[in-house]
Amino acid sequence: MTKPSKLTFVGGKPVLVPYDQVERTDNDQAYNQARDANQTKYIKFYHSALWAHKREAIKQRDLELCQRCGMELELVDHIVPSKDDWEDRLNDDNLQGLCNACHRLKTKREWIKHHKGANRYMTITVVCGLPSSGKTTYVRKHQTKHDLIYDYDSLMQSLTGLPSHSKNFDVHDYIILFFEQMLRKLKSEQTFDNVWIIQTYPDERIDSLLSPYHHVNHILIDVDKQTCIDRLNNDKRLNSSLISVFNEFETKNFTNFKRVTE
Repeated sequence: MTKPSKLTFVGGKPVLVPYDQVERTDNDQAYNQARDANQTKYIKFYHSALWAHKREAIKQRDLELCQRCGMELELVDHIVPSKDDWEDRLNDDNLQGLCNACHRLKTKREWIKHHKGANRYMTITVVCGLPSSGKTTYVRKHQTKHDLIYDYDSLMQSLTGLPSHSKNFDVHDYIILFFEQMLRKLKSEQTFDNVWIIQTYPDERIDSLLSPYHHVNHILIDVDKQTCIDRLNNDKRLNSSLISVFNEFETKNFTNFKRVTE
């Protein structure tokens, strides 16, 4: 069966080539020439030994896998483009391995946002509190139609089938991996109206990664320890691991959190 063809321009002339053949078009050449002339610092960086070493380190960190689809890694990408944040160009948290297909999709979305005004004003809200304090209930009351909700306990329950607040430590690693990838992706995205991150304790990574790019709110569901224990007892969900959670919770700092009750 003959492969379908596509029309491209080579040497100023229209040419039919197989649809999967990659050609350097006149537009590509003109773009690269203009970039060479106008962005010398940008080009010099991507040809430097410093970038070559960093790229290899990220490839090893990401196990040679695309961080979006899991296929073979083909390049190392800046989550927030270096042209938008030059100072963050060597930050490991701003780098990810991608395959070519996922990189093209990401680039297209970035272009649409820059050229067609597709940006949203996205607010990130971190909701913390003791087990059974009402964190999920609070988010349900305040969420809108186009929100992203990360809830560790709900993910654990969905992935394992275990009762609420039970934990499988092998699955825990997968949930944390998803969380870390989500934070990295949110750095360059304004896809949602709100992002809700439901956790027991504060996580400094959220502020360090996202505060430069988004407004981050902090909410503490301020329900006393005994009330939460009584709720768990009534639902027959109190266990020894949760007791240690209550003890550790008391050591955390919630200075910058707005306190609300449920």
